[in-house]
Parts: sequence; C-alpha cells; structure tokens
Amino acid sequence: MVSGSIRMLRAPASRSMGIVRGLHMTKVARGAQQPMSEAQTAEYPREGFNSRLWTLGIAAIAGGAITNHFLKKYVKGDEEAAKPFFTDLIESCSTSTDKIREANQEHIDLSIKRAEAQLMIQDAQKPSTHRSEALDPFYSGGAVAVTSDAVWIAATFGTDVHMVEARTSRILHKIAGDGEDIQSLTLSNDDTYLVTASRSLALHFYVLPGMEHVRTISKAHEAPVALMAVDPTSSLLATGSADGSVKIWDMRGGYCTHVFRGHGGVISALCWHVESPSKAGRRVQLFTGCVDGKVRVWDLHGHKKAMHAKPSAVLNAHAGVVRGISLSSDGQTLVSGARDQTLVFWDARDGHWHRREIQLAHERIEALHFLPDVPYFYTAGSRGALRVWDTKGRVVSEQTVERVDEDEEDELRGLVDAVLASNTIVTVSATQDLAFFVWDGQLVQTRQLVGYNDEIVDLALVQTHFLAVASNNSQLRIYRLDTQDRDHDVALVDGHSDMVLSIDTNGEWLVSGSKDHTARIWARVHDGRHGWVCLGVCEGHAESVGCVVFSKKEDAPFVITASQDRTVKLWDLSVLTKDSRNVKLSSLLTLKIHDKDINSIDIAPNNALLVSGSQDRTAKVFRLHYAPPRKNAKPTASLELLSTCRGHKRGVWSVQFSPAEQAFATASSDQTVRMWSLKDFTCVRVFEGHTGSVLRLRYTPSGTQIVSSGNDGLIKIWNVRDEECAVTIDAHEDKIWTLVVRDETPTTPLQIVSGAADSTIAVWNDTTEVVEAEQAAAAKDAVEREQAFTNLVLLQDYRSAIALAFQMNQPRRLLQLFTQVAASRPEEDAIVSMERLFQDALGTADAQSGSITGLATVDDILRDLPRSQLAQLLVYVRDWNTSARTSPIAQLVLHAIVRQWDAESILDAIEDARASLQVSAVALLEGLVPYTERHYARVDRMLVESAMLEYTLQAMDTIIGE
Repeated sequence: MVSGSIRMLRAPASRSMGIVRGLHMTKVARGAQQPMSEAQTAEYPREGFNSRLWTLGIAAIAGGAITNHFLKKYVKGDEEAAKPFFTDLIESCSTSTDKIREANQEHIDLSIKRAEAQLMIQDAQKPSTHRSEALDPFYSGGAVAVTSDAVWIAATFGTDVHMVEARTSRILHKIAGDGEDIQSLTLSNDDTYLVTASRSLALHFYVLPGMEHVRTISKAHEAPVALMAVDPTSSLLATGSADGSVKIWDMRGGYCTHVFRGHGGVISALCWHVESPSKAGRRVQLFTGCVDGKVRVWDLHGHKKAMHAKPSAVLNAHAGVVRGISLSSDGQTLVSGARDQTLVFWDARDGHWHRREIQLAHERIEALHFLPDVPYFYTAGSRGALRVWDTKGRVVSEQTVERVDEDEEDELRGLVDAVLASNTIVTVSATQDLAFFVWDGQLVQTRQLVGYNDEIVDLALVQTHFLAVASNNSQLRIYRLDTQDRDHDVALVDGHSDMVLSIDTNGEWLVSGSKDHTARIWARVHDGRHGWVCLGVCEGHAESVGCVVFSKKEDAPFVITASQDRTVKLWDLSVLTKDSRNVKLSSLLTLKIHDKDINSIDIAPNNALLVSGSQDRTAKVFRLHYAPPRKNAKPTASLELLSTCRGHKRGVWSVQFSPAEQAFATASSDQTVRMWSLKDFTCVRVFEGHTGSVLRLRYTPSGTQIVSSGNDGLIKIWNVRDEECAVTIDAHEDKIWTLVVRDETPTTPLQIVSGAADSTIAVWNDTTEVVEAEQAAAAKDAVEREQAFTNLVLLQDYRSAIALAFQMNQPRRLLQLFTQVAASRPEEDAIVSMERLFQDALGTADAQSGSITGLATVDDILRDLPRSQLAQLLVYVRDWNTSARTSPIAQLVLHAIVRQWDAESILDAIEDARASLQVSAVALLEGLVPYTERHYARVDRMLVESAMLEYTLQAMDTIIGE
C-alpha cells in the first residue's frame, strides 16, 4: 500500500542527479501497474501524475530540458544570430532523413477524401442573412473624369479615387491617395493613363485598366493643381495651378517641357488645340482661362522646350472667372464662358482671334465644350440646366438636370461640371449626382447616378420595384430595383424646398414629409423613364413634418402626418386621381398628442388604431375612425386616446403594429425594444442587446420576428416567441436610421434594406434555408469523419488517421491518438528506460524499442509530415504544453520533432505557414519555453519530495524494526 502511493508520486528524472535519485527510488517503489482502460486512454489524462505516462515521457522531458538553453537564446536574441544554436541543437540529436514523402496514402477511403472539403462553417455565429448588394457612395465632390466610351468613371472620394462602372455604379477599383484631398484628376484620351493631383502638390500617374501606379512627381507646382487636361494625342499633360502657372508634362517621360507664367491668378480653364497629326509641322496650341477673366493663347512650337514663353495672344473676354473654353472642329470658332453669365464668340481671321459676339447666358457658366463633328456646343451652369447652342448663340436643346430657383442659385446648387465622352455628356451637380445624356439631334437622358446620398433618414418600397430614399436633401431619390443586368438608374424628384424627413407608401402612391412644414403625395407616370409627379400637397403644420403614414385599407383613402408642433393631422385623399397635380388637401382633424417631438406613428392593419412614439418616453394608442365621403356626406375622422404606455427610460424612436397578433412594438434610446399587448396595454416582452439607441424597428411579414437597428451600426433580428436575438449583422459604419423589409417573391428571398448615416444603402438576403442546409451537411460530414477516424485508429492505420485529424483541424483527436500510442509502450522501470535511452543515443537500439512516441511507425509519420502539417502540429504542441495534464504528450511529440527534423526545415515550415497560422517562430518558441521550464521544475521538485518520502519510510522501517 505504501509503495503504491509512492509510485503515484514518483516521476522520472532527466538530469544526472535525477537519474541517480530515480535508481535509488526503484529499490523501494517498484510494483505492478494496472493496465489503463479504453476510457482512460480516450480521454485527457486526469489531474495529478499518471506513472505510466511519466515513465513513457522521460525522453520528452529530457529533450525539453536539454534544449531549454538554446531555445532561450533563440527567443531573446536576433533570429538569424540564434539560428546556429538552434541548428546545432537539433542536428546533434537528429538522424539523417530521406526527402519528405507524401504523407497521405493514395488508397485513403472515401470518408478521408470527403474530409478534404470544409468541415464546419468557420463562423459559428454566421448570420442567416448576407449582403447581396449595396448602393455605396462613390463620389464626394470634386473632379470627375469619364473614359472615351463612357463605360468607366473616375470620381474623387476624399483622399481617394474610385473607378466606377457607369452602368451599375459599382466601384471596380479604389485607388488610395497620399493622405491629402484630391484636387484634380484626368484621363488620357486613349484611356491609358489616369493622373491625379492632391493638396500635397504631387502628381500620381496610373496605368489603366489595372490601375498600377507608375510614377509620382512629388512637387509639380508651388501651389495645388486646380485642373488638368491631356492633349488629343495623349502625349502631353497640362496642369494649371493656384500659383498662376501652367506646366506641360510629357506623359510617358514624366518630365516638364514648358512652363507658362503671367496669369493673373488661379488657372480656371484649359483647352488644347492640335491640328491633324497627318500634317507636317502641325501647330499645337493651349488656351488657358484665369480668374482675371482673360483667355491666353500659347504656342508650343512643335513641343520645343520653352521655360519662359509668352502668350501669342491675350483675349480680354470676361469680367468674371473663365470656366469654359472650346474650339469648333474646324478650328475657326472659339467660345468662352464665365461666371459673369456671358458667352463670348471668337472668330479666327488673319491668324488672330477677333471677338464676334457676347451672348447673355442667364446663369454662371461652369462647363463648356463643342460637340464632335457638328457646329454645336453645350453649356452647364448654376441654374442646373444642360443646354446645346449653335454658333449663332441660339439654344437648340435644353434639359433641366436640377431645378434651382433664382433665390437659391449659389455654389451649393446647380451643375459644377459637364464632361464629354464621344457623343455622351455626363453632367455633375453640386449635390454629387451624375446624369448621362446622349446627343442625337436632341438631348436625351439615359441614366442618372447618385454619387453620395449623405445621411439617409428614411426608406420606402413602392410597387416592390422602386426604393424611395430620403436623405439630407430636398429631393426624393427613387431607385429602380430588379432591373435587367443590374442597371443602375435613379429618379430625382423635386418639390420640397427643404430636407425630406419621412416617407411612406401604400403600394401605389408615395407620401413624403419635410422640414418645409408640408407633406406631398406622389405617383409614378410613364414617360419613357420612370418619372414622378406630385398629386397633392398637405399644408397646415407649424413645424417640420417628421412622420407620415398611409391608411392600411384601399377603401379608406387618407394619410396621417405628425409634426414637431406635437400635433397629428389626418388628410383626406379621396379628391385625388392619377391626373391630379399639386392639389391642396384638407385636414379632417388636428390633435395635440404629445408634450415633446413625435418620432414615429403607425396605423393598425385594420385601420382601427393609431400608435405614436415620442421623445417624452411614452407611446400612445388611439382609437381611429375615418368615414369616407358619401353622397351628400363629407368625410369625417376622429381620434380617441385609449392608453399611454410608459416603461421606456428615454425617448421612443420607432413604433409598429404586429401583423400577426394584437400587439405593437416600440424602440427607444434606452437600448431596448419592447412589445406591448393591445388587450391591457402592458409590456409583455423586452428585447435587450443593442449597445446604443434603437432607432428603427420593423416586423417581418409573418410577424414572428422583429428587425431592429441602432446607432451602433448593428441590425438585430429577434424571435418574438422567446425574446432571443437570432441574428446580429454588423451592417454599417454609422447609425442606421431606417429599415424596410421586402417580402419574398418567386425570384427573390425575404430581404432587409437598411439605410444609414454613412450614405450606404444595403440589401440583405435571408439565407436561413441555405445556412441550415450547410449546417446539416457539415454535421453529417463531421459524423462520417469521426467514424472514419475511429475506424482508422482501430485498424492502426495511424498515417491516415493523423492526416484526417489535420484535415478536420481537431487537435483533441491528435492528442488522444498520441496518448494511446504512448500508453501502448510496455511497462519498464527507470533502469531499463535509461538503458534504452543510452542504446538509442549510441544507435544500437532496435527500431521499436528506440521509438520516441511509442511506435516506430508514428515516429516515421512525424518525420514525413508535410511542412504545413508540421507547423500546425507545433502550434498544437504549444497549446498542449500549457496544461499539466497534456504536457507529457506535448513534450513527447516535441522531442520526436526535434530529433527527426533539422533546424532549417522547422524554421522554413513555420515561415511558410506564418500567414495561415498567424504565428512566427519567435512567438511559437516564446509559448513553449516558459511552460517547459515550469514542467521541468515541477518534475524536479517531485523527485526531491519523493526522495524525502523514501528517506522517511526507511527511517520508519528502522525504528519499527521491519
């Protein structure tokens, strides 16, 4: 009994002193060891010391202790300087190996082949929705360039440049800038080069279509470059700067060929004129415009270097900033436009330019260019109109891109540029919108893009195919969804004079509430493109209209609005028809319902109730009655307060009735969503989980789930029944103001559309069925792999079993396998163990008795591991080594690795797998050394304690006389 207890505490030694102590202990503490059961073998070793494992692990502990000195040098010192130590260490205890053989046998059965596929879904919390598409902002204002075929757009976005596909508005490339705002950019006429200029004074050259950065001119001018233009041959680049100079650069060489000085301020317009390349000694001219209102003409004289050239002509053209200069295709007519609202026509006679006419444009000109091969030119300016003129000064075609009243005409409205690409004109508005027009005798708009939506405050789905967007803008922006080939097109709807705050739809019509104190009813008209007209106007509120909601039944045509004046109004829509235009609607009732701002209202599916949420932290439920007009009877309406629901600690941002049960839900700044019963108006459920204010909630069509969004950028989907959060989506980088749920159709699944303050609109598809199918397949595959692994171990096909464990990425299975192999070694005492170690060191031991792991076959498998698996195994060993229960096996495997692999191969394996495993050799060893030292110290301490126990027992034997 006593000797058995000693045996459980006894541990093998690794240093010379430990060996002597071990030999001395075996005289007293040698006894029979019961074999381990299969259950014990299959599980981790229990706490404490298992004598068999410690006996079998003697070589591993010894190897760890001997290598400690060299590992510490490797960790603490320079990696290259420490390599010799590590190399000498491993080579001193390594035997020569053949080239690495293939670790997996060709005859691995079907289960192992299937294990090559992904075992499980990597993210256990993978949401059952995924982002199918998004309307991302791509243009934040500034310079825009278009390829010659109008297929790609280069748009400024802060310090970066976005290459955008014009048809879909998808961002194809994001070109990172130098950290300073982009001031100007241009594309060469052959679509080969993109050149950008930033406030850092640097020019950056990129080659299309791969966007490779090929050149940087660190300081092109003494001040930022205001604009650039490439000549028709795509060989020269002109840059105009705020320092009043223009420089000409060789596009391919990157050097400056000419410097033109003498301007009266910032360069505001550039225009090239190059005679036909077929003409010998062709004339190359550059026309420049400046803030002093003058146009200067410069001759490049066949590209001869001229660093101090003077203009060949100075045309006193305007009294304001010149913004456009263009020549007709025959080179005989020059037109200049400026912010003084004039156009000046010049004729070429006798080698000089003569002013022919001054035409009043009635707007500040921002862009001007002749159309190819016709005697027409276009202008774009502050009134938001694109106009085509003939050389007589007559307007032959006009399209209003953005309606701007005279009292609103400033730098924040209207058109800021218009770029020509073949026969396509792309206009750029101050509100970051791009419109495409084709010239075919008349201007025809083909597409509208929105570069930046600003802060999106509300969304609504109209007729299932249109998405209405309200943002920090007086315009409604209506996107067409489900178009063929994913074409991107937007309708810009003007009518409000201030920011639109809220929108709602009844399926056919759209209602919008604005800061201009009005609400408007809109309908779609078929005019070739999707157009929208205002049917009626609701005027009467004293403050901003922040909430609007349509009646839920077709036979009750009304809309309710709520305002910051704390009142709600009910408006009769029975007077409207599809042919109505801007009809003044009448209010049937006005009622003050809250003490603070009303944030949200909703009508019950049966039109019987109205619920409101306010900043006063309450939600109120009203009985709603509406009687439509009848013969000899006017429409009537009434509201009766039924209950005030208190429970939220902060303002209520959103409310909605359940479509499936007699309840409604509220969302609040107190980070909760609450569900209230309509029977007794008590709170029946609380949904907690948001880390910020909950700004919007929506029920799914089935009513079984609630979708909520908050200022933390998260979307959460809640199960109504159990109050659990089913899905959390990290959706946006800023607060999510609005959500809409789009019911599934035969062609599309259930979708959630979210709009946020980051100007992004995202569409999320419900992929629950797909995910469940994947999880079921993964679970089935996991069971098959587990069975395959068990079968391989029973068949002692360790090579295939180890390969399968790596493929499953299950270190626990590998640990169990190595534990079972180590336990299969015959029992031996310390003297036999040391004799085996000496024979192994001398190379006289047979293969099986000299095995490190317990089986020579497993030693060979570890020797022949592919490098990727070797690195992965070292990571597993590091983790196993952190626990006292699993450290003996960790040391055993580590010993086998360093005995059979040279240092360079180990380092190369770790380095090759560094990206996938995210661990370096230094970090790996830093995780091994401290725990190895700790385990060795514990073993040594146990030896000392066991020797003291042996001495105590011997003394007791002497006293007792046994």
